[in-house]
Amino acid sequence: MPEAKLWIWGGTALVPGAPNGRLEDAAIGIADGKIVSIGKRSEVTPAPGARKIDTTGCLVTPGFVNGHTHTGMSLLRGLADDLPLDTWLREVIFPTEQKWGSPDFVYWGTLLACAEMIRGGITTFNDMYYFEERAAQAANEAGMRMVAGQSLTEESDIDGTGKDLTGSFDRFRESVGDFPLVTASVAPHAIYSVSRENWKALIEYSAKTQTRIHFHLCETRWEVQDCQKKYGKTPVAFFEELGLWEQPVTAAHAVCLTPEDIQILGKHRVGISHNPESNFKLATEIAPVVELRRAGARVALGTDSTASNNNLDLFGEADVAAKMQAFKYGAGALKAQDVFSMLTREGALALGLEETGVLEVGKQADIIAIDVTAPHAVPIYNPYSHIVYGAGARDVKHSVVNGQVLMENRTLLTLDEQEIVREAAHWARRISP
Repeated sequence: MPEAKLWIWGGTALVPGAPNGRLEDAAIGIADGKIVSIGKRSEVTPAPGARKIDTTGCLVTPGFVNGHTHTGMSLLRGLADDLPLDTWLREVIFPTEQKWGSPDFVYWGTLLACAEMIRGGITTFNDMYYFEERAAQAANEAGMRMVAGQSLTEESDIDGTGKDLTGSFDRFRESVGDFPLVTASVAPHAIYSVSRENWKALIEYSAKTQTRIHFHLCETRWEVQDCQKKYGKTPVAFFEELGLWEQPVTAAHAVCLTPEDIQILGKHRVGISHNPESNFKLATEIAPVVELRRAGARVALGTDSTASNNNLDLFGEADVAAKMQAFKYGAGALKAQDVFSMLTREGALALGLEETGVLEVGKQADIIAIDVTAPHAVPIYNPYSHIVYGAGARDVKHSVVNGQVLMENRTLLTLDEQEIVREAAHWARRISP
């Protein structure tokens, strides 16, 4: 076993197998990007010169997984609020993207998103947008783990992906091959924005290359009704007929589902990203998360984009998700520890990532420390409840991804935050209607 060069030193670590899932006065050793040791500080002697990140007074947890984002859209934050989804998308977002969408737009939008996500404890994100190779470049510079989805929307094919489907995705996968923390995916927008013929081609491509597919599923009642009108079945049944669920898939939203749909998704252990604040804001419905998990689906929490949600705060999503499910199914139907799993281990599995999401020897060292010394954090009887119902992004003190320290004592170490904010303000002045 390699000798640890970095130690997460002190605090209470949320570790599987420990009594009540907690290890007090923890020491976590990291080498070559992985966790190599977990124990108590009194039981270890770090090598001379090893770096220590002081996490005294913190909860130490796996980094959070953002199951569904469009990070390039961060430059459109707040541009089109208080509109129903179809109006928001077709009358504002698509035309704005046609006018302003470019590689630089995506690069700076993604850097802005990475700064916000690191500050909020997110270490991994599942993205979908145009010019996605520039988003992957930004994530690589930030040091974040990413599933990068090259998007296809026939109605708004900004970067020309639809003109050469297979070639575009081959070139995209090659372009991100040098980024060690980036996994390529294909990201057709939705059933109503991609033709049946292209869906068939994408499913064949996924089967051939074992590339994950990331897309929007059953986000609105209109989407389901439109599919039933065209094809005589729900989107879930339509995709089952095409063989989509035999491939690695992460489906965003999954709000408007029949009991039969839920059983299909569960049977195939499909990854689902639940995005509660976006669903609420765009006036859709409450996703059947409790039933999906019970059926066998793996459910992550996602923020969606800042254009439809206005922030990338998974603490807020966790709080809303738990309360929405209590409203739908009854108090305690989705417990705080379940939601914590969706933020971490289950969220990673929903993206097809086995190597992260849990504090365990041999796993990737994606770790955050949450300060619990402020008045709103005292007392803590249950750390999982505090994370879901009491903590916030402002409480994240340190962030480590793949053994690299991205934030220490609330200071970003891999990004020039001031430059990013200046560039974002410059884009806003250009875009402002």
